[in-house]
Amino acid sequence: MDFSFSSDQEELRGLANRVLTDRCTMEHLKEIEDAGGIDLALWRELADLGIVGIGMPEADGGAGLGFAEVAIVLEEVGRTVAQVPAMPVMGMAAPFLAEYAPAHLAGLASGERIVTVALHELVGDVHTPYLSAAGGALTGVKTNVPFGTVADGFIVSAADGLYYVDAKASGVTVERQDATDGIPDAKVTFNGAAAEKLAGIDALDRLIEYGQTSQSLIMAGVTAKAVEIMSDYVKERVQFERQIATFQAVAQRAADCRIDSDAIKLTAWGAAMRLNDGLPAGENAASAKYWASEGGARVVRACTHLHGGVGVDRDYPLHRYYLWAKKQELFLGGTTQSLLHLGKLLADTPV
Repeated sequence: MDFSFSSDQEELRGLANRVLTDRCTMEHLKEIEDAGGIDLALWRELADLGIVGIGMPEADGGAGLGFAEVAIVLEEVGRTVAQVPAMPVMGMAAPFLAEYAPAHLAGLASGERIVTVALHELVGDVHTPYLSAAGGALTGVKTNVPFGTVADGFIVSAADGLYYVDAKASGVTVERQDATDGIPDAKVTFNGAAAEKLAGIDALDRLIEYGQTSQSLIMAGVTAKAVEIMSDYVKERVQFERQIATFQAVAQRAADCRIDSDAIKLTAWGAAMRLNDGLPAGENAASAKYWASEGGARVVRACTHLHGGVGVDRDYPLHRYYLWAKKQELFLGGTTQSLLHLGKLLADTPV
């Protein structure tokens, strides 16, 4: 079988890489972090190029392509640690809304609106929300909402299903939460906020599948670039009149990084292609999430250790990849939760 990308997909990857690499220099990333942590100008630039709407329906201003094209962009976002809402908008909200509430897609492809997901609660698991809904109104608190401070709307999980809530609706309070990667999350309090029900609770698993796959693709880009940075460093760093890459312990640990990075990419793309083809992806997404959490943490730790003190220097790029990996490791559940969820899926599968 031929697993290579088509020429159009390769052009998309090249375009996304050029734009993101040219913009996301260390100096620019610092400027954006100091200015609030979210690069809305870059997001609009990506929208103008048709990248944001690459997987959205043509009727809503998108290109009408599949999740494979979205996956290409997400991986490049991870490689460049671009401070844009690609994962919650392109990877989660857009494909979910296209299936359940197309009317809310308006303005997403053009970058005029941002819709994010509110799935985490102060306690408990994302697969079992406790937020209450009564008479078309939501009451409760969601935490760690990605890009929630700039969102125009939220897809919110509640005990009986998924709802859409306008960010400006009465009863909605948004508070900034500082996260490890320098991109702020939000704590969103719903106090009898008017909400539109989009789907039943069964649809939550599908939304989480999109999320787990998207963050695994982000992690694939993060770890691949971290390995590249580490590889360049150990080939240049000299100790005892030898490049440290020639030391057996260094070479073995670097090789382990590459193995983990490749495993993250393979499992992420396995899940992405099932979503692209409209197939169930629960086990694949959970497996990818486990590798992203467990393998991703190992990669960035090893890359940092092989750099010595340079690895934690905030003027050196590697620290950003470490912080991004930590954020993606925990979003939608850490390693243990991911493995428990995967085990449940496997146990529930009929023999």
